[in-house]
Formats: sequence, structure tokens, C-alpha cells
Amino acid sequence: MKHYFQWSAAFGAYFAILGLWTSFGPSTMMAVNPQAAPVALACITLAYFVATPLAHRIWRWLGFSRALRCMASGVLVLLMAAAWQPAWLVWCMPLALIFGSGTYTLCETRLLEDLAQRGQGHAFGRARKWGSLGFLLAATAGGAAFSVGGVTRSFTGALAVGAGVYWLCCLGLSRSLASVSEAEHAMPAPDSQRSDDAVAQGPMPVASTRGARFGGCAAIAGMRVAEAAATTWFGAYWLHTGHSPLETGVLCAVPVAAEFLAMWKGGPWMRRTSAAAMMLICCGVSVVRWVGTPFCETLWCAVPLQGIHAFTFGFFYPASLVWLKHTFGDAFFHTRYLTESVARAATAAVTFVAAGWAIATLGYIAIYATCLVLTVFSGLWWLRAVKAVPGGQRT
Repeated sequence: MKHYFQWSAAFGAYFAILGLWTSFGPSTMMAVNPQAAPVALACITLAYFVATPLAHRIWRWLGFSRALRCMASGVLVLLMAAAWQPAWLVWCMPLALIFGSGTYTLCETRLLEDLAQRGQGHAFGRARKWGSLGFLLAATAGGAAFSVGGVTRSFTGALAVGAGVYWLCCLGLSRSLASVSEAEHAMPAPDSQRSDDAVAQGPMPVASTRGARFGGCAAIAGMRVAEAAATTWFGAYWLHTGHSPLETGVLCAVPVAAEFLAMWKGGPWMRRTSAAAMMLICCGVSVVRWVGTPFCETLWCAVPLQGIHAFTFGFFYPASLVWLKHTFGDAFFHTRYLTESVARAATAAVTFVAAGWAIATLGYIAIYATCLVLTVFSGLWWLRAVKAVPGGQRT
């Protein structure tokens, strides 16, 4: 993998920001501006709709390296503004995540394209796992620091520091890639240069029809909605159940530790198991998580249950990207955007409703019940997909 350390640093720095945000962002936003917080939380999810097409256009216009620097600079400026005036967090964070989601999508797509050209799509998790580690360390260290110094001012300051580190990492990555021709990544490769994965792994019967491709995308979106909706409220949920900021940081970090291990050691499993079969396994294990979480508030029960995140996201996400890349080829970027758009729109709706009356009326069980329904739907589709692939053929 070329420029492995630079890719790893960029992922690690970006997800350190998300680790802080996921653990303490929603509750901080509610504290500094409770009237605007529900709308701002929904806008954060919807930021992806603007970020991805914007990032794609800038990539085509400026090339990858300059687009990366441009959008990372936007993250830095906005989070520094929030550190100066914490009340601005409700407006700065949605805008910052437009730039952040854009840079992350650029990095992920470019890396996956590079690996696919070498027949190494399964190795995506090697670099991406450092994002999980960054999330883990930020959530844990943030919980410890905020237990001593309070959350609001310390939190916005920590976001600004994280944005500075992220900007430096993106600058380093862009310089490393500057020697690589941008032209080969500016436009889709011709048929003769498509991913070696598709050649090595053969045809994919399950994706041979338009309906099957649509069903697969819908199933992926369902799992992504379940994961995103729950993740949005993890920090608020654990604080609500009486855990300290330190314990909340740990409980938000445990899933990402499991995710890190899955991406670190999951390459051999990904090579030997079809993407559809891997996603079916993940859906089945995820059902246990969403059923059990509302009934496991104590640490001894919650910590191992949160480890199931290794399957909820750690294995499912790389497998879904491999499936999308192999199934749609050069249309991968646009297909992934459509899939994620559906997931983000549904998550925004769930987040907005939850921030309003659902949690106050039904409690956090409303979130986990929604996650369970979506996971079951996804699992049923991947069961069908696995049965449609003869002989356990890899995807």
C-alpha cells in the first residue's frame, strides 16, 4: 500500500474529531443552545448531501491533493471559530462536517480505487483502522479530561486542536500524493483498466439484475441508518443512565476498539468470505446488540455488548464497500453517494424526531427498536443474496 502512514494519519486525525463529537457533541450542543440544537443535529447528518457532490466537483476541478487541502482548511477555520465562541458550535459544526465529510469521502474513494487497481480491496481496513484508533483515543482521553475541567469550553478547544492536527495530516498526505498523476484519478478508468478484483473474483450472479442491485444498496443503507442513529445518541444515552463523563468516554470508545481489531485482523476473513455472506453474519450478530443495549446499563454488561460493534460496523462497512465496488465498478463513487444519501436522510429524520418528542415520550428504547427493525430487514436481504450465489463464491 503506497503512502500507508500518510493515509493512516489522515484517517486517525479525522476520526479523533468524530470521537470527541460522538461522545460529547450532542449533549454540549443541547447545553449551549437548546433551541437550535435539534435542527443543528439534523443538519449535521444532512451535511453529507452537500459535502459529497461538492467534494467530487472540487476533485475534478483542482485534483485530489489541492481539493484535500482546501476542504481540510475549512474544517480548521470553523472549529477554531467554535473554540473562540462555544455558542457558535451549533452553526460551526454542521459547516465543518460538510468539509470534513468531503475530505473523508475523497480519501476513502481514492484509497479504495488505488487498492482495487492492485487487486487488494480487502486491505482497505489496514489504513482505515487507524481512524478507529483515533476515535477510541479521543473519546477516552476526552472523557478523562472533561471529568476534571468540565465539558463545554474544554470540548470546543479540543475540537480545534483536533482540526489543527487533521489539517497537518491532510497537508502531508497531499504532498505525498502530489508526485502521482492526478489524471488517472480524475476520470473513470476505461474498461481495460478496471479493478483486478472483478477479474479475480469472477461474475456476481446476485447483482445481475437491477432489482438485486437496488435491494443490496437498500440493505446497506438500512444497516448504516441503524449504526448512525445509535451512534448519534450513544454519549447522551450513557450520560442519561448516570455514567460519569469518564465512563461515557470509555463506553463510546469500546465499540471503536472492537472496530479497530476487526479492520486490523479482518483482511484474511474478508479474502475467504463473500461480501454478502460477511454482511449476513454482521446483521445476525447486530440483532443481539440492539436488543441487549437498553437492558445493559451497568459497565460489566455494557462493555462486552458494545464489542459487537466489531460486526455492526467493523466488518460490515469494508464488506459493503467491496460489494459496491465489485458490483458497480466505475460507478462506485456515485452509487456509494446514493446509498449513503438514503442512509443520511433517514438518519436525519430519526435524529430530528428523537431530539423532539420520541426520547421524551418513549425513552431511548425508540432508537434501539428502530435499529433492530432495520437490521432484521438488512439480514433478510443478505440471506437471499447468499443463497443466490452458487458455491459460496466470493464477492
